[in-house]
Amino acid sequence: MTDDEGAWIASAFMLGNAIGPLMSIALSQHTGRKTLLIAASLPWFVGWAMIIFARSPWELLVSRIISGLGTGLSFSVLPMYLGEIAPAKIRGILLTIITMSQRLAVLFSYAICPFVSIQTSALISLVLPIPFVCCFIWLPESPYYWVRRGYPEEAAKSLAAFRGTNNIQAELQIIEKSVIAEMAHSGGLRELFCVPGNCKSMIIGLVLRLFQQCSGNQAIMMYSETIFDQANVELEGKYLAIILGAIQVIGTVLCTLFVDRHGRRPALLFSAIGSMITMSTVAIYFHLQYLNLSTNSIEWLPATGCMLYVVCFCYGYAPLPTTMNGELFPTNVKSLACAINVSFANLTGFFVGKSYQLISDSIGVHVAFWIFTVCNLGGSIFIYLWMPETKGKTLQEIQEESHHKNSENHVTHT
Repeated sequence: MTDDEGAWIASAFMLGNAIGPLMSIALSQHTGRKTLLIAASLPWFVGWAMIIFARSPWELLVSRIISGLGTGLSFSVLPMYLGEIAPAKIRGILLTIITMSQRLAVLFSYAICPFVSIQTSALISLVLPIPFVCCFIWLPESPYYWVRRGYPEEAAKSLAAFRGTNNIQAELQIIEKSVIAEMAHSGGLRELFCVPGNCKSMIIGLVLRLFQQCSGNQAIMMYSETIFDQANVELEGKYLAIILGAIQVIGTVLCTLFVDRHGRRPALLFSAIGSMITMSTVAIYFHLQYLNLSTNSIEWLPATGCMLYVVCFCYGYAPLPTTMNGELFPTNVKSLACAINVSFANLTGFFVGKSYQLISDSIGVHVAFWIFTVCNLGGSIFIYLWMPETKGKTLQEIQEESHHKNSENHVTHT
């Protein structure tokens, strides 16, 4: 396998991730969040089975795209599901756990895959969708979905199961009023981009995803072993990658603990500024190497910089764009908005993952890391000036605030 083929295979997963959400747009309102999440396990199963029997790079490429379909589908539906079933006070924690599960999976891969054959690691991963389906099949559907479909009794049963009490009439009435108000408007692209409040939320979501993907995470995750080996660190790259995976989990745990205490906006700002500083230190190291200057006294810098970057990234950039996908949009456009956001994020991630290899091979690794530094600077400015705070607010309060402010702005300008 050539370096170019390896880069395509590494990035193909993100391409599948970008296609998956588009499948959810037409299905999520009619099929239900729970059914789609169970269905997402099928591409995972097929993708890993193909890897077991793959004998050529193109077979690996196709299998990665198929696996990405399942992940893209689940990542566009899961924020909707959790955002609709969670009470406001713990919604941020539950949505952040999506990223926690992803980081644990990355650590699992770093700890297992370098030490076994591709077939063995694929076989291990092939088994994992089975317990997911066996456990998740018993959970209720979202009460918002049942109300939207005109089944108030099912919505009441679902909400009672999630709250652990039958005293849910007040909350159920709020959900019903919210869904009725939102269903009075169409839920298509026009509603998403022409209603000022929705359009503002969409722009915020897309720009946040852009800076998330361009912060450097895809390069670190896909090429961590290569980066560490290029840095001439004494410890082998595969062992440093395991440490990197563990640090990812720690960073996400910190975000989970503090996201509902200190808010989304401060966590995102800390993440962006921290990512900018850490990426610049790695860029300085590789720039010195490019200039043929001695780096013997700072051999520790790239590994330390990458690991500190992962802490900063996982504290805000990694989980909170997904969290805010489940919070910013009303029910009538939420599935469409989440699908577009996730698809855009993964297309950007595909581009970043593939272009990193091209830039580092043709111009130099330092150029790629300087680009990441500049992107993180842009992200810091954007978050400071335009990011809203959703901590502790119900989904209805977030919508009222967003649309009310935009109405006021429109009246003022007229």
